[in-house]
Amino acid sequence: MNRSITLWCHDEEPTQKENIWYWARYNQDRNEVSIPAYLEENSDRLRSEYITFIYDLSEATVKGVGIRQWLDLGDGFSYWWMTYLSEKSPFKSPTIYDCLRILAFEELLLIRKPIEVILESSDSSLHKSIRQLCKELKIQFKRGSSKRGRVKYSLKRIYYALPFFLQAILSLRLLFVKWPLRKIQTPNWFSGDRNVFFCSYFFNLDRKASNEGRFHSHQWESLPKHILKNGFHSNWLHHILFSPGMPSVNIATEWVTKYNVNSETEGIHSFIETYLTWKILFRVFAKWILLNILSWRLRSISSFFYSKNFKVWLWPHLKRDWQISMTGPAAINNLLWYELFDSVLKSIPHQKIGFYLWENQGWETAFLRAWKKYGHGKIIGVPHATVVYWHLNNFDDPRSFDKGRKLPKPVPDYLAINGPVAKNAFLNSGFPKERLLEVEALRFQYLSDSENLKQKKRKPKNKDALLKVLILGDFTLERTLKMLRCMEEALLLAKTSIVIVLKPHPFCKIDEKTYPTLTFEIIEKPISEILPDYDFAFSSNTSSAGLDALLGGIPLVVYIDGKDFNHSPLRGLDGIRFVGNPKDLIDSFQEMKVKGVSWSTTDFFWLDSDLPRWTQVVNRFESEKVN
Repeated sequence: MNRSITLWCHDEEPTQKENIWYWARYNQDRNEVSIPAYLEENSDRLRSEYITFIYDLSEATVKGVGIRQWLDLGDGFSYWWMTYLSEKSPFKSPTIYDCLRILAFEELLLIRKPIEVILESSDSSLHKSIRQLCKELKIQFKRGSSKRGRVKYSLKRIYYALPFFLQAILSLRLLFVKWPLRKIQTPNWFSGDRNVFFCSYFFNLDRKASNEGRFHSHQWESLPKHILKNGFHSNWLHHILFSPGMPSVNIATEWVTKYNVNSETEGIHSFIETYLTWKILFRVFAKWILLNILSWRLRSISSFFYSKNFKVWLWPHLKRDWQISMTGPAAINNLLWYELFDSVLKSIPHQKIGFYLWENQGWETAFLRAWKKYGHGKIIGVPHATVVYWHLNNFDDPRSFDKGRKLPKPVPDYLAINGPVAKNAFLNSGFPKERLLEVEALRFQYLSDSENLKQKKRKPKNKDALLKVLILGDFTLERTLKMLRCMEEALLLAKTSIVIVLKPHPFCKIDEKTYPTLTFEIIEKPISEILPDYDFAFSSNTSSAGLDALLGGIPLVVYIDGKDFNHSPLRGLDGIRFVGNPKDLIDSFQEMKVKGVSWSTTDFFWLDSDLPRWTQVVNRFESEKVN
């Protein structure tokens, strides 16, 4: 097609819409192309391409030595597995979305064959990669008018503008916030065969129970009590995540102290930071200096940032991930994990079986490395929620499971999956079938009682009663505010009134004053208790709470934004409406009134309040002889 195209990256509308290719919108009129839409339509191939590229990068050689070997920290462990590049988290590495869109853009260029690309963007990284791509494809490149908004200076912006090594040093301030955890007495861990080890976040806990000295995690739900009932004690190693529900070290210390008074029933609890010493800090600093040196010696790594089937250069978008992992705050944090897990798992008595919350993050490889180094028993990763398609950290290149390769990735002995959807997702990604264990879904246990939410009667409604909409917020304030703005504008279009209630994400601090132009209430009760009170749910695409609503029988609409992946666990399911503007939101509510909801809990999860699958797993590994 011998014509020019304009790659439009701005929020405002283009002045003319001839041959517009949208970088961050789903618009697809006659003379428009949507890069996000093309990515979604060709997602399996492009996602696989990126995952393969990352593993290939780990095997690239510099001066005759592979990248993984350059980053050998000893004991057969490569620091590569802790880098942001290897982790592939779209939250820690948001430019992964740029990389996938650029791969999609290259394919579209080869299909449409324009003679010129006009780039309308203020993103310097995008300019570098698109300019280079056009040069490779012999397409003329023209830079449009850069529209930079007014820069708002803040301490946070200044911090991120600093060199990475300075950011790393300043990041230590967060460590000293947790410094008082060192004062907690090192526990007398349970030993012997009749105990189970857990490594978990200190997050999303029942406040009332904790204040009374009872441990209840909404991530593990009834499993700890079930294990106790079957004659097992539990050892808990936590790492604290600050949130509105866990605002300070003092409260965390108070709760753990209370749990340990009742250790026979509540388990033994400790924090990984309790093992922090000045000696460990010295070792962290020494290894950080080594990483800085290696980063300089590997400065030619930028030449390997090409996916084998594409010509676009991905280095401009992934440069930060490499540098922050080698010299920045992530390097300091990763090395702390490495040293602290080594210290903890060296000192505790032998643990025959262990479970940990699996998200395939970098810290988990440090935990697995230490667990196996010190000869503990079977270790099982537990994805506690849903497996999201675009959370690339959930998926690895199949070569990652080959122990015969040099410095292989530490992986759990097994993965405990909670339903058919998760099983299919992992098998389709190449995860070894023999490493999968089928267990009941802990987080969704409340749905096991004959789909009780669907059957629970609502209060009779007057024909003229107002609709009640439950907004299930995002973990970021920015996207939660976008959802509220979309709802506000939808109400103006509909010229009607709706009762709006917001259930914020546990990580997002917000109140009614944060968005004063929209009238809404805030509720923080468990979602299982409140769903029957609402006519519709409007969920962020990053939250699993939308799935709770769907399986609870509530018509669901999911908010999406072309500036990011569709993070919804419901992506790809029939009958789920995804909206990104006020008109579609109102249309969806009208449509849902007629169509209703047809999904069942058994389509997603294995559910049984008696946890027979979990019982079988624990008994199986408890009965195995130690080699």
